[in-house]
Amino acid sequence: MAAKTHADIAPFKDEEVLIYDSVVLRRSDLALLEGPFYLNDRILEFFFSYLSLLHPSEDIHFVTPSISYWLANSKDFESLKAFVEPLKPFKVVIFTVNNNDDMSKTDGGTHWSLLVYYKDANTFVHYDSIRCLNGRYAMKLYEAVKGHVSSRDTDFRLEDLDRIQNKKRRFAMAAMYPCFREYSTPQQNNYYDCGLYVMAIARVICCWCVNTLKKNDEILFPDILKNVDNSVESTMRIELLNIIKYLRT
Repeated sequence: MAAKTHADIAPFKDEEVLIYDSVVLRRSDLALLEGPFYLNDRILEFFFSYLSLLHPSEDIHFVTPSISYWLANSKDFESLKAFVEPLKPFKVVIFTVNNNDDMSKTDGGTHWSLLVYYKDANTFVHYDSIRCLNGRYAMKLYEAVKGHVSSRDTDFRLEDLDRIQNKKRRFAMAAMYPCFREYSTPQQNNYYDCGLYVMAIARVICCWCVNTLKKNDEILFPDILKNVDNSVESTMRIELLNIIKYLRT
């Protein structure tokens, strides 16, 4: 069964319903939340902005879905570097991953997942609610940004690599760049609720960063399986609609 998108919704006047921290939500976005539909990038961006204002922290940064997609697919190395390197001070950086292969389709793709950089562990963690479906897209994004988010002195080490024997060179490269790992993630029961899992996991990470990371820096990753389960499929759409309704009043 294919994920349903805007094209599956009957056309109507797509008026603005909420402007929140530069994110504009329209009637069609609410329609996606009301039905069993695949969520778009505006809904994810809205929720990320909501989390940022609800749980303010200097340690965490949300990269918008559109920017995350651009980073994964950009051929402009200098522009990519200029955007990513200012992220170095953050302890946690959250990117979204989308499986859209057609850059001409701004609303393309059928699956969302999360790629999160944890600075203290120097690790990128991929959270995918359909096991490894977005694995190669997450790896593509990781390869694009891994050399720019770490605050280690990579420029000096790159100059030294030519003088290191092959075996030692591999170890030096591993120490220099962040590693990538797939992390145990709650698995969705359908093909359209991936966006709900992305938002639920992002909320757990955000709360962990605010409430736990500063108190105990030995805990390198939040416990996602303990805090997110399949209940998001039946509760989170209603929760989001209620949040939007509240913000509109």
